[in-house]
Amino acid sequence: MEAVLQYNVGMNGEKIQELPSILPVMVLPGVTLFPNALLPLFIFEPRYQSMLDEALGTGRMLAMAMPVDEEEREVESVAGVGLVRACIRNDDGTSNLILQGVSRVRFTGWEQKKPYRIARVEPLVSCGDASENGEINSGYDQETRRDLEQKVTQLHALCARFKEQGVELPSQFEAYLNQITNIGVITDLVASTLVADPTVRQELLKELEIPKRLEKLLVGLRLQLS
Repeated sequence: MEAVLQYNVGMNGEKIQELPSILPVMVLPGVTLFPNALLPLFIFEPRYQSMLDEALGTGRMLAMAMPVDEEEREVESVAGVGLVRACIRNDDGTSNLILQGVSRVRFTGWEQKKPYRIARVEPLVSCGDASENGEINSGYDQETRRDLEQKVTQLHALCARFKEQGVELPSQFEAYLNQITNIGVITDLVASTLVADPTVRQELLKELEIPKRLEKLLVGLRLQLS
């Protein structure tokens, strides 16, 4: 299952909309949902068809989590929450839907685990952008601003290297990357688009300090290119 990333032009902040305290959870290996990213899903398992019915009948939200083990006895404690933006019901009972990431969350407990998980959640907000709009030249001391500007420049250069190596980038990815000024959104955009290793993606999802997330992203992309 592959995420097809798209971003809204002008999306320059991690806007945490009001979340329910309890959410249904879809557990899929290798799938990470970052805030703002759009994730297409094909729902065919009966348990997740029932879960989708519940989500559509309430707040149209569900969490996407990665399993820790193959049997799904444990799942990662940090996940992405998505809003169902579109859903097509097929004649055979399956569904095609589009999730838009809206927030990071941490699971604090379980209301149920079978036939699908329902979790108690708390929203997680990225930190490190002190300004309201998150622009690189705002909210930091001069030395930190200079360091972040250099690292964002390095990030753009790494993205260009992926393209040079023949990696097909999503439509308008480069335009969005140049337009977005919020560092947290930039890191999520690039991580969702280019990071292949599910473990690295999960670590980036868990990292709430934006400067640290940026550094980890750079390290991960360099390793991927080496």
